[in-house]
Amino acid sequence: MRNGQSLNLNWKFCQGFQEAYVTEEKEDGFQSVHIPHTVQEIPYDCFDQTMTCMVSTYVKYFQLPSLEGKRVLVSFEGVSAYYDLYVNGKKAGSHKGSYSMALFDLTPFVKEGKNRMVLMVDSHERADIPPNGATVDYLIYGGIYRDITLFIQEEIYVKHVMFRYDMEEGLVKLRPELLLENAGEDSPVMVETRLYDGEKEIFFHSQVLTVSGGSSAVNLKENVLEKIKPWSPENPVLYRGEIKLLTQTQKILDQAEANIGFRKIEVKPEGFYLNGKKYKLVGLNRHQSYPYVGYAMGKRAQEKDALLLKEFMGLNMVRCSHYMQSRYFLDCCDRIGLMVFEEIPGWGYIGDEEFKKVVFQDLENMVLGHYNHPSIVIWGTRLNETIDCDELYEETNKRCKSMDGSRPTTGVRWETGSHLIEDIYSYNDYSEDDKGEFVLLTAQQAAENPKKVPYLLSEHTGAILPTKPFDSEERQEAFAIRHARVLGKINTMDDYLGGLGWCMFDYNTHNDHNSMEKICYHGVMDMFRVPKWAAYLYASQKSPAEEVVMEPCSMVGRGERCEPVPFYVLTNCDYIEVKLSTDITRRYYPSVKFNGLKHPPIEVKENGEFWQKRWKGARITGYIDGKAAAEKIYSDNPYLARLLVQADDTVLYNDRVDETRVVVYFSDENGNRMYFHQGVMSIETEGEIELIGPSLVPVLGGAAAFWVKTKASMKNGTGKIRVSAHRPGLEDQEIQLSLISEGKKEP
Repeated sequence: MRNGQSLNLNWKFCQGFQEAYVTEEKEDGFQSVHIPHTVQEIPYDCFDQTMTCMVSTYVKYFQLPSLEGKRVLVSFEGVSAYYDLYVNGKKAGSHKGSYSMALFDLTPFVKEGKNRMVLMVDSHERADIPPNGATVDYLIYGGIYRDITLFIQEEIYVKHVMFRYDMEEGLVKLRPELLLENAGEDSPVMVETRLYDGEKEIFFHSQVLTVSGGSSAVNLKENVLEKIKPWSPENPVLYRGEIKLLTQTQKILDQAEANIGFRKIEVKPEGFYLNGKKYKLVGLNRHQSYPYVGYAMGKRAQEKDALLLKEFMGLNMVRCSHYMQSRYFLDCCDRIGLMVFEEIPGWGYIGDEEFKKVVFQDLENMVLGHYNHPSIVIWGTRLNETIDCDELYEETNKRCKSMDGSRPTTGVRWETGSHLIEDIYSYNDYSEDDKGEFVLLTAQQAAENPKKVPYLLSEHTGAILPTKPFDSEERQEAFAIRHARVLGKINTMDDYLGGLGWCMFDYNTHNDHNSMEKICYHGVMDMFRVPKWAAYLYASQKSPAEEVVMEPCSMVGRGERCEPVPFYVLTNCDYIEVKLSTDITRRYYPSVKFNGLKHPPIEVKENGEFWQKRWKGARITGYIDGKAAAEKIYSDNPYLARLLVQADDTVLYNDRVDETRVVVYFSDENGNRMYFHQGVMSIETEGEIELIGPSLVPVLGGAAAFWVKTKASMKNGTGKIRVSAHRPGLEDQEIQLSLISEGKKEP
């Protein structure tokens, strides 16, 4: 569909719902809000887990031009968890599901001029809507948290386009499929298909077909494309596909576009292959939640998560646990070459027939809605960590294959001996022996059938050693080293397609799954995406040509462990030289304990100085090709000397809600993060921006972070952020933001 107009701005909101809200144009006591929006901001921790479980009301006024011969449609990309939609006092539809898109035809309900839309949103954790029904290890939140778009269409329009293709020996056989809607009579149309490489048109085809009244699926003629560059993690080549529907007089009825990449996926018991090249799938699981506002964060924040996974940590895959995620996140994965395993919503529970209807709806929504994303290489057709239900999962797998036979399917299990219905046996493996060492199950042990099958480690590590950002050195180091052990074993065994660590960052959860404060500390980053040492373990596996990484799992001093050694250094340097106090300089090489890692951690084990002598500081230098490439200096008297303030972006849009994150590191005089500093930080904003969350926040593990967002006032201008540590000798820090508006107004 074309001519989409955002309806994200200038809504009215109130908690609670009354039937009178549908017909009476009175919004006394309503708040003015923009989308994305959550029904209730929550504290960082120790809150009532039911505080977002409510019924609420959203109201939107919008203007329409003359509608003769037109269809008016509206799409909601994410509303949690159920809603009734009313337009001009009449019910226009309803939808179940927090993570699926819904498209409504408003034509019978709208008129030229002023129109009024009302949503009754039910954010209770209802047992008829996946993933709810039993205990769930994450919050579902509530509200309209993804984009709303209005479309004014001709009577014939494209609901979905799937750029289907086969790829063999360098040739692409393109055969697009269109899902069409026709509110009128059967009608002949011209269909034009174009493919662009940047701005250059590299393919054109046209054909005439007859569009039947109602809904129909049309397969266009197959065409062979030559000299197409394949999409891969190293070279994520994207082309722009375009479909136009035209009348015989060349009037454009509709237009659909998608960025597409061409690649061939194969899974075998011995590996995962993309374009014939074998890849070991290494990544993390990702929730889509954020502090305070839950799911209600927009495009920039979604993109930043993808960049952290691929560019900062050097991973090649992410699992969208445990539901479909934002198109902005997936779009970014397409651009940067981050492979995606996406699955339908679920968590340990299978409900009744009404529940299963939503499962099938979610599956169709995921596969058809996200079909064109080349980054998605695996579909999850099973509800996360549920027991075998062959009848259901044979049906979900069959339906998925009927919609998309080009991608392998899987389903995540927590039990061995489960029936393999899909292409890949995925298993959450947290096994260890009585000494706390990992003993990962082999593919043969985990699968139902003794013969080898494609086997993916879909979760590991995080759940058995929750690690807070302010935990001890030894706990934080142990967390990183466990990730290293698993990654090493995965890399050395063909039995594994790969392994996806649990998980990218800490997240709010239900009381059943945390330390009684509603936070699950399973992430390699904290909830604000500030790295723990485990994140540097992954980052250290990158090539030093991309980035030199050297992160000691220590503050490098006495006291925390009585002696400064032993500790590991996570690095991609060839070797390091370490001088502790007045001891001699010692050279250390990557440890042999981590077979399978490109860059194993380096263990610093020796200290030749008596503990009663005065500590004189330390120096760690990393070498590549015999030359110093990284250095850290540690003082004999470290003190909190400065705030290192870093904004992810300093130019934001003000014609929409646009967010950026700010991270503050509390450092000593040498720039080292002071992990055990306990303090507070206050934030003030000026101009056309506002703070997300409280203005007074605690320091967690020597760092604090927050997001600010624009007010979407359609103005160019500036915004200022002032950060204060409220500590003598530490100067306040300021960041200036530039705000721009492209003047895109809503109807």
